[in-house]
Amino acid sequence: MTAPQRTFTPAPQPLQPQRPLPQGDAPPPPRPRRRFGRLLLVLLVLLVASGGVALWRARSSAAPPAAPPVPAAERPVELTELEVTAVAPRALTETVRLSGSVSPMEQSAVKAEVAARLAEVLVREGQAVRRGEVLARFDTVELTARLNEKQANLEGARAQMVLAEKTLSKNRTLNRSNIVSDTSLDQAESSFGFQRAQVDALAAQVELARKALRDAVVVSPIDGMVATRSVNPGENLAVNAAMFTIVDLSRVEVEATVPAEQVARLAVGQAAALRVEGFGEREFAGRVARINPMARAGSRAIPVYVTIDNRDGALRGGMFASGEVLVAQASGAIAVPTVAVRHDEQGDFVLVVADGHTLRRPVTRLASWARGDLVQVEGLAPADRVVTGNLPGLTAGRPVKIAGT
Repeated sequence: MTAPQRTFTPAPQPLQPQRPLPQGDAPPPPRPRRRFGRLLLVLLVLLVASGGVALWRARSSAAPPAAPPVPAAERPVELTELEVTAVAPRALTETVRLSGSVSPMEQSAVKAEVAARLAEVLVREGQAVRRGEVLARFDTVELTARLNEKQANLEGARAQMVLAEKTLSKNRTLNRSNIVSDTSLDQAESSFGFQRAQVDALAAQVELARKALRDAVVVSPIDGMVATRSVNPGENLAVNAAMFTIVDLSRVEVEATVPAEQVARLAVGQAAALRVEGFGEREFAGRVARINPMARAGSRAIPVYVTIDNRDGALRGGMFASGEVLVAQASGAIAVPTVAVRHDEQGDFVLVVADGHTLRRPVTRLASWARGDLVQVEGLAPADRVVTGNLPGLTAGRPVKIAGT
């Protein structure tokens, strides 16, 4: 049986009394419904949300999948070009620096050999002179008179000696006949000896007078230039009075000072290259001639003398010179900075970059250069790229990448 259906009829709402509209007023507009506004807001939110989801999906499909992280030991170490050096054979030199003043190797101080009045002076400072050229002359009147006096005394002494010789000869003859005693013979022999000595002494005085007359003409003892002139005509000079200084500029030397710890590397005959103030970049070749055995008082510097060939006369005494002395050299050598050579239990080695990795390359130290900044090694080939940067954490077998390549 079918259950009877019930019908519900809503109860009638009581009618609200309508307020009479005032005369002349229009009815108010109807209010918008709230349900329509809410529906519009929901539609706008759904539209924005669907656009964001679509944009996220587009970006997700375009981005590549993330790669798995690389272990730190397998990451390439990036090196700069300054930290890697391609080695090549080259010439290595080791020098010792020095500096000092230029002075002539040969110079002569001309002094007065006689005490007389200076008659004339023929040269001035800076004038070139030859050996034997006359520099000055003394007045020879007194010198000639002295020579004549000495010669006269010599002639008188020679006459007395002849007489003494004849007396001695007679006494010897008479003594053999026992006419003259031995005492008289001894006196005759003594007198002859004294006269002979007198003749020798006066002869020496004559030679000195002749020399004084010759020395009245002052000549240059060497080829060179007049550096100083200390006299003028008319002066009365004493013996050994300074007159001229003659210097030979064909060969000069530099008296340089070198620290005591560097002198051990120097030796006589080593080549030197010097630069002198006033000559720009011009270099003068020289050689170590002498090394002083003592350091200068109050310092730890030892004088070293370097000779320079100055045939053109360009250098002058007193100029300041500085340069280097070549103490060692090697050709076709391969050298790397000291920091590039490493050491482990197997010995010395360097890190060589090849095929994007660092390789251990054993080397042998041969010599130290550039005051210890470079090490000459054996075991590397030309064009090997060696890690020369101070990278103590870099080890063999690590992948590397050189920036800019």
